[in-house]
Amino acid sequence: MARVDLTVPFSEKEEAKQLGARWDSSSKVWFVPDGVDPHAFQRWLPSLPDVTVRANNYSVARTEDACWKCGDLTLMYSFLLPAGYQTFEQGEDYVDAWYTNEGTSMVSYVTDLLPSVAARIKAITRHYYLDFSKTTNSSYWMNHCEHCGMKQGDFAMHCEPGGAFFPMDEEALSSIKLQPVSEPFSCNGSTSFDSLIDDL
Repeated sequence: MARVDLTVPFSEKEEAKQLGARWDSSSKVWFVPDGVDPHAFQRWLPSLPDVTVRANNYSVARTEDACWKCGDLTLMYSFLLPAGYQTFEQGEDYVDAWYTNEGTSMVSYVTDLLPSVAARIKAITRHYYLDFSKTTNSSYWMNHCEHCGMKQGDFAMHCEPGGAFFPMDEEALSSIKLQPVSEPFSCNGSTSFDSLIDDL
């Protein structure tokens, strides 16, 4: 299970320590180590956030793929989060909390994008923007063909093996170019777990 970070006031640090919390001096945060029941730390778990994915930095990912409608090659964009990015998990087996992830991840079905990230992607391309999807019956940030303007849904790119951001071999992986950004990232969205992506 991924690490559970806590928000422990300085005046309560000894109590958290006695319950089994550990201090991460590099991140300056208390956390619940593996093997310790996180339910004992309920009062220090972060409140429900406005976003479910966050990272200290990120990369804008770019590749080229054929538009499903007109067949022409068009640029496609996504976001790559580095190892250590966090996801807010809710579920029966987990305490609601931020979990730190060991691998890298692409992000799909993006909503509630941090304004500074939205401004950056808008400066890079005018073909990746918030739009409505009949398939999901919701709006999210999606790619659009540079030639015919057709929406390019995230499922084919992120969830189908061999999709633009789901490479199945080194050649496909090498076609994804990254623009690192040393600024925070946050959104609501889905993350993926692809061992090849770790090699980017």
